[in-house]
Amino acid sequence: MGKRGQIATGQPFLDHMIDQLTTHAQLGVSVQVEKERVGEMVKCEPDTAKYASDEDAEATFMACGEAVGKALKDMLCSEGRIGFAANARTNGTRFAAPLDEAYASCLIEQFDSEKDGELKLFSLAPYGPRNRTHIGVYPTVYTETFFREVAKHSGLTIRLEKHRGDNAHHIVEATFKSFARCLRKFMDEVEGSDVESSSSGSNNSTSRAASRARSTKETSIDVALDLDMKDEANSSLEISTGIETLDALFDALAETAEFGTLKCVASGDTWIDDHHTTEDVAITIGQCLNEALGNKAGCNRMGSGSARVNGSEVEVIMDLSNRPYLGYDLDFAGDSIGDLSCEMVEHLFMSITFNGQMTVHLVTKEKGSTDKDLAEAAMRAFGTCLKQCKSIDPRRAGAVASSKGTLSV
Repeated sequence: MGKRGQIATGQPFLDHMIDQLTTHAQLGVSVQVEKERVGEMVKCEPDTAKYASDEDAEATFMACGEAVGKALKDMLCSEGRIGFAANARTNGTRFAAPLDEAYASCLIEQFDSEKDGELKLFSLAPYGPRNRTHIGVYPTVYTETFFREVAKHSGLTIRLEKHRGDNAHHIVEATFKSFARCLRKFMDEVEGSDVESSSSGSNNSTSRAASRARSTKETSIDVALDLDMKDEANSSLEISTGIETLDALFDALAETAEFGTLKCVASGDTWIDDHHTTEDVAITIGQCLNEALGNKAGCNRMGSGSARVNGSEVEVIMDLSNRPYLGYDLDFAGDSIGDLSCEMVEHLFMSITFNGQMTVHLVTKEKGSTDKDLAEAAMRAFGTCLKQCKSIDPRRAGAVASSKGTLSV
């Protein structure tokens, strides 16, 4: 561990999953498995399943988990790592990662260099509606085996949990991504590194801004967006859509996402209702987000966070993935929030998400007592999450955070 190399376990999907540690935990990983075949030891090769076998699958997953766990412990205990000399504890480092309709979370409670770690919770089953047993030749049941060995031999105390998901591939990959991201976050917290705050993009030499005008028979809209706040004194906010509740929600977005500029001036056929104006404004802001983010090079890309407004709390899980998907469970009690129809809140988030080319899950943690608080909590969580995702991590040196080297289009 330390330099990215070949990963060849004989289980191609496991190879791909272990590689998430390189992409999302920013740890170079190489794994080489040898198996006995016809009386001699042979090295497994990447990108082939010719040495895969259900008979030795459990042993393979155990050995790989043990090797990764031991390498993690050696790395965390290595000279020069601040805070890991004996043990490290946070208040509980959590990260949730999505993949389309699925999302999973990882919680790392502590690291102890002198004791075995523990997988305290593992809850992924069922793997889809039919509880899929294999992803290619990869037996899903041994996902737990792998992580149990990683936890034991790394000294980490870990909890892994699926929250949504109908596709086995997505469930497992979201879990590996959540672990990798949580591990990186845990290491940063212990070592006092705050990449998000120190590298929000304000030092970028390249401007991340976009503007669009949209005009139809129903609406006329002008939007200008700058993702990066150079300083608060020079930030610019002008939102006037003709729908006061919509203005307030976008004001909350700009504040929590820390935009340098958000100008949104719109007029629409509000004498009919709020539908066309809300939809077209959200579409245009989503398009500006996508344009300003560009190819997402250097971005954190993923984020998870929550926001509370009075008694309402909402969590958002986001991935600037170029794979549009919205998971949404907000349930409003009434018909409208001021001059905005409650049914348009979902449409608002869908239009931003799909035109912004992102995967987003909104999750109600506490509904609260008013629809206004619930909607505002959702938008503030969305903005908080977007701030994480758009932040530039200098350790990525301008590379895209993807094991494929690029994001899907």
